[in-house]
Amino acid sequence: MNYFIYASYIALLFCLIICSYHLFRLIRLGAPKDLSEKAGSVKAGVIYSNTKAMAPQHKESAFKHLPTFVTGILFHLGSFLALFLFFLLLFNTMWGFFFAYSTLSLLIALLLLVSTCCGVGLFVKRIISKELRPISNADDYLSVAIVSLFHLSSLLLFFTFAFHDAFHTIFSSATHSGIICAYYFIATLLFLYIPIGKLKHCVYFLAARYHLGFFYGWRGTWPPKNKEF
Repeated sequence: MNYFIYASYIALLFCLIICSYHLFRLIRLGAPKDLSEKAGSVKAGVIYSNTKAMAPQHKESAFKHLPTFVTGILFHLGSFLALFLFFLLLFNTMWGFFFAYSTLSLLIALLLLVSTCCGVGLFVKRIISKELRPISNADDYLSVAIVSLFHLSSLLLFFTFAFHDAFHTIFSSATHSGIICAYYFIATLLFLYIPIGKLKHCVYFLAARYHLGFFYGWRGTWPPKNKEF
């Protein structure tokens, strides 16, 4: 079991090093260079880009696909929660806290269950959608699959610890050990894949929103003059 745990820690270190490299490159590139005449506020554009412009009604087509938009939001929330739980495990600070707050444990388990279902739904939609299937590649499928498995393994691991007594009444200690090994194996795959696949958008996301805000803020397009800001 310890081999799986140590492997996930090594993979996490690899992930942090490569992602830090990507972040360093972004910082070195600095702000965009725009030679046009400035017509608006870059600061206001950047703020708008990271706030109201993220709402579905202000996106190009997200407002037409609200169920998918909400599914994606829940999927991302589950990802943040699963990563947060991993780091609590890393520093061995999780379980005593959750033992004392059983209602919170139930809410966390419920969110992980929902986010896992959302991941499965997004994966299946890419397969069956006539619009998405032609523009989807292996990276799209692998990314959703690995993250969904991480949600599921986090749910199972969290359940075995937070509801320890109930779990051991139903399952054997061998099952418990198997869940732990599977959890750290999937975590290892995730941390190795983040820097090399589309999941590295976790580094580029804020930079992309900044560049959008800079571009449209410079031209006075964002925030829109005919909308409240």
